[in-house]
Amino acid sequence: MRYVSAYLLAVLGDNASPSASDIEKILSSVGIESDAARVKQVITELSGKDLETLMKEGELGLYS
Repeated sequence: MRYVSAYLLAVLGDNASPSASDIEKILSSVGIESDAARVKQVITELSGKDLETLMKEGELGLYS
């Protein structure tokens, strides 16, 4: 979850396409050591997707 959160923080910070180093920088700023494989997985899964739509779909899944 921390990797997704870091990705979302980068996007909220006006970075439409966060890189691995962007995510690692956010995580290290709060003392979290990152796993390169997980960072890569998050970038692969979320890159190019509309995050608002993904969050709405996820929210709908919580109530069904």
